[in-house]
Amino acid sequence: MTPPASPLALPDALDYQALFEHAGVGLLEIAFDGQIRRINPNGAAFFGQSMTTLVGRNVTHVTHPEDIPRTLHALEQVVSGQAPLAVLEKRYLRADGEIVWSRSRVSLLPGRSGPSTSVVAVIADITDLKRVQQELEALNVNLQATLEGALLGLGVALEARDLETSGHTMRVMQRSLQLGEALGLDAVTLGELKHGASLHDLGKLSIPDAVLLKPGRLDAEEWAQMQTHAHNGYEIASLIPTLPRRSLEIIRHHHERWDGTGYPDRLAGEEIPLLARIFAVCDVYDALTSDRPYKRAWSSQAALAEVAAQSGRQFDPRVVTAFLQLFGGAPQARSEDAELVA
Repeated sequence: MTPPASPLALPDALDYQALFEHAGVGLLEIAFDGQIRRINPNGAAFFGQSMTTLVGRNVTHVTHPEDIPRTLHALEQVVSGQAPLAVLEKRYLRADGEIVWSRSRVSLLPGRSGPSTSVVAVIADITDLKRVQQELEALNVNLQATLEGALLGLGVALEARDLETSGHTMRVMQRSLQLGEALGLDAVTLGELKHGASLHDLGKLSIPDAVLLKPGRLDAEEWAQMQTHAHNGYEIASLIPTLPRRSLEIIRHHHERWDGTGYPDRLAGEEIPLLARIFAVCDVYDALTSDRPYKRAWSSQAALAEVAAQSGRQFDPRVVTAFLQLFGGAPQARSEDAELVA
């Protein structure tokens, strides 16, 4: 009596060929040098060419030029035994010039007798998925640009009411981004810095004109009212659902001081969020070098001297050092009182 076949028994050559030809995905046998030895009908259809045309060609000849290095690296990893399986998303060039995408899985193909001399690549067509992904990414970029434009437009509109020197929002935002980049912030964090800078004085919408536009110094009651703009701006901006937390922190904390005597929360040192510490230096420098209803503009050198003098008092010393390296010359002392209205 013939014993039943073991469930682990290997199928014969005919079974292998049937599986190869009728698989629902593209299958390629590729020699270690990249030459295509065999390809199934689904694989040939993916490339838009006949099987006889593709057999004997190097896989790099149908690979998008930008993806050839990654393809060769994946092949090398599998051939050398560094990885049993390499998975990569890559582009191929069809015969008609169309670019198609695949998720390719490459693994060693065991030799029938002796060492292996080829790999098998399983390619699944993800072209439609990639197109949708690219469309969504483009939509996200457009939405982000719209948000940034709206935030910046609101910030510029605030300048008109506050009688700020024209361009204050753009100047302080650009200087903050330069300083943040010098301090090693990544692109995402720089974007959060940009958004917070655009809306830093949003809370001044809640300050009466009699206080906001007063040409002289504020009395104690008026100053207390002015200080509420940081908290109020934070509360208003918190209603914008897509505004990042670190952007909100700039709005709330850009009047905190390194020595703990600022407002609204009297945070000190590194308790103050880094983006607020970066922005504060740029904001004060621009305020010093601009005409305001209550003061004349300082020279750049005098303002730099004041920034340096406030290191470890109003400002983070590390941020001041980076600021002076970026924008400073040899600062000259200023004899006038440097007190600023918020």
